[in-house]
Amino acid sequence: MLNFIGCGSAFNTGSGNNAAFIKKDNVLFLIDCGSSIFGRLKNSNIFDRVEYICVILTHTHADHVGSLGDLIAYGYYAMGKTGEPNVYVIAPYDLRIGQLLKLMGVNENTYKLSQFNETTEFHMNHFHIDLEAVPVKHVKQLNCYGYIIYYENKTIYYSGDCYEIPQRILEKLHNGTIDLFYQDTCKADYEGNVHLSLKKLDQLIDRKVRGKVYCMHLDSGFNAVTSFISGT
Repeated sequence: MLNFIGCGSAFNTGSGNNAAFIKKDNVLFLIDCGSSIFGRLKNSNIFDRVEYICVILTHTHADHVGSLGDLIAYGYYAMGKTGEPNVYVIAPYDLRIGQLLKLMGVNENTYKLSQFNETTEFHMNHFHIDLEAVPVKHVKQLNCYGYIIYYENKTIYYSGDCYEIPQRILEKLHNGTIDLFYQDTCKADYEGNVHLSLKKLDQLIDRKVRGKVYCMHLDSGFNAVTSFISGT
């Protein structure tokens, strides 16, 4: 259901910054836009026939927002009619994305900002997606979010960066409410880790639902994205 333009952690540069997307008709829906992501998008064919871009953000670390300004500028100056904003930025209020973009030198007239508290939606032509923000624990300095995504009769959980899975989300996975589950996962396992280790993920996820779980934001201990279906 979700595609990935990058699946790596901040230092796993070979895999690119973690960012997922859905492309339908002339709409590109993107989760995060880290430092390497605009270049990866530009050098692929993903922008072909795209007229509108919606970006939802999980938190403000550079590997998740670092090239957002470049994407906005590209949309404003090089897509569709020059001088018309076609990048929609969606984020919870307490991420303060508007202030961050202002510090980046991004003019507020070059994009459309939608901020919300708990739930929101994006609707453009035949593309419609509903989103529920889930506060998650990552680093003390930042507010961080995962998302429950409702799209085409599927319920998807996207963890964002975090070192634990909220209990209600685990319950939804195990009771069958969630169809697809994308989780920040790293090989490293140590006290104070701000990402969820594979060892802890193994302890949390019942075998009967592991076919729904996909590891993402992989550190250099991983070689490729794989479905988390074994206990190893």
